[in-house]
Amino acid sequence: MATSNKEHVLLTSLGMRAIETEYEWNGKKATAGLTPLALVQLLDKTQLPNHVVTVVTVGAKRETWQPFRAGICQTLKFSPEIVEIPDGNSSDEIRQILESVAKRIPEGADLTLDVTQGFRHFPFIFYALVLYLKSLRSVKIRGAYYGMIEGPPQGAPKPIIDLQLLLELPEWFHAVQMFRDQGTTMPMAQLLQPLADELNDERKQLFKSGDTEAGKILAAQAGQVGNSVDSLESYAFGYESALPLELGKASKELIDAIQKSTTVDSVGFPPLFAELNEVIAIAAEESAFEKRPKKTGDWKRTVVLEADELERQARMIDIYLDRDQLSLAVGLMREWIVSWAIWKSRNSPDIQEWLNREVRERYTRRIGAIGAFARTPAFRTTITPEQREFGRFWDQLGNALRNVLHHHAMRVEAFEEPPDFLKDVRDFWNGLRQGRTELPPLGGSRGKLLISPQGTRPGVLFSALKVTHPANTCMVVCSSASVSSINDAAKYADFAGHIESIELVDPHGGFDEITKAVDQARRHLLGADEIVANMTGGTTLMGIIVQQLVEEAQKLDRPVRRFVLIDRRSPEDQDRDPFVQSDCHWLDN
Repeated sequence: MATSNKEHVLLTSLGMRAIETEYEWNGKKATAGLTPLALVQLLDKTQLPNHVVTVVTVGAKRETWQPFRAGICQTLKFSPEIVEIPDGNSSDEIRQILESVAKRIPEGADLTLDVTQGFRHFPFIFYALVLYLKSLRSVKIRGAYYGMIEGPPQGAPKPIIDLQLLLELPEWFHAVQMFRDQGTTMPMAQLLQPLADELNDERKQLFKSGDTEAGKILAAQAGQVGNSVDSLESYAFGYESALPLELGKASKELIDAIQKSTTVDSVGFPPLFAELNEVIAIAAEESAFEKRPKKTGDWKRTVVLEADELERQARMIDIYLDRDQLSLAVGLMREWIVSWAIWKSRNSPDIQEWLNREVRERYTRRIGAIGAFARTPAFRTTITPEQREFGRFWDQLGNALRNVLHHHAMRVEAFEEPPDFLKDVRDFWNGLRQGRTELPPLGGSRGKLLISPQGTRPGVLFSALKVTHPANTCMVVCSSASVSSINDAAKYADFAGHIESIELVDPHGGFDEITKAVDQARRHLLGADEIVANMTGGTTLMGIIVQQLVEEAQKLDRPVRRFVLIDRRSPEDQDRDPFVQSDCHWLDN
């Protein structure tokens, strides 16, 4: 099969009779026994085909093929191709017709269609065929014509009607259906672009001919259609990428462009275009900002984090869920939870800077800590029911859904269908949407926490307690040999708070105990309002664990300050009188 996209095919069918008739099209007249013969006389030279495919039944071949062939040879100077078909009296015969004709139309060709002659059901067959060729063969329709033999007054020329608009209408219906079902506006942008190009070409010709006033009118119309195309493309990008702020801006611009497009001449638009516009505008209102932000610059800084904005974004998430666009839904839902947590915090600086990366990461860490507790069996009894449910939801949303989907399931475990727990995620989300679920505490409220190693000399912990007085909790990394000295150090330092000991089995080489120590400490780290860490004393492994706890506290967005202690006395003096306060040097401001 030929693949040249420069071939221009005229596809027509013949009936049983050839009657000399006068036809009229585009202000010109021609007389012929068959409509397609008149058509090739009336078309401009630039619109003439270089190949003619003629569909004939047995009867048409006998009655009209020869005069048609002679007429084409005379006008176009080449012989038409004949395709013999059955009458189409059954589904099988219709299939044969479609397959036989489709083989004769090269991929990427230009196609002009005449549907005047032949059986009355042939236009329906050609209609279906053309839709197939446009969609799957990239065939461009140059025109679709019908000679209105019946209807005009006796003796009047028979008009030839261009039906191409009806062939384009299904594409518009499909584009709108894609928008309603999948949210994409790109097909509509692609359908409007040729109209914008056509208006621009006409504008250039008018200015070139000196008709400035008409050129200005067309320039304005071309600009408005072009704005509609740009808005549709921006909307498609924002929606398909799940960018709530960009989509809010694009939605507002799209609505404005649709309102302005009503001033454009309807020529070139499909029928029912106003109704199509209304469908698009109503849908775009769901995601549109109430006020249109600046076109360029840091316009996102003007978007205020408030209840209405969260509601607008939540509607987007619901739309993604309803359309089974799970990857977009869970990605945006996770970010919505972070924004919601910032808003719920009532912390004005954070709310003002809610798009700041550091602010969002801080709240993500806090929520993530609750998720970690919820999936760690050892901590499920130490957190509140609200924290446990919220943490379970966050863990399912992030680790079990978002990470899998956004990493395209690049892991050993298969992910072939939505998981059963998706219903739980949606139920919890609906509770958030309807205000039935509140944000659980994300850390803090338990005062100051001191972290310190405790080696063989009890004076280190004593000095650490004195330096950080008053601490509410003291977490001591110790060994079985040093655990007994903790109470003495607390007694001499007048410490009355809670003591949490992390006792190491092997304080020198037990590096496999680090993870266990961090797990034991995590809930205390999250609950602290402030953490101070003594980096002095104990074994090397104890110091490493203290540093690991500092880093874990930073992940949980807890304020941490480190210090070291220096006792300038001799070892003998330190052993003889351990409870003397050492000098303190802070490592962090």
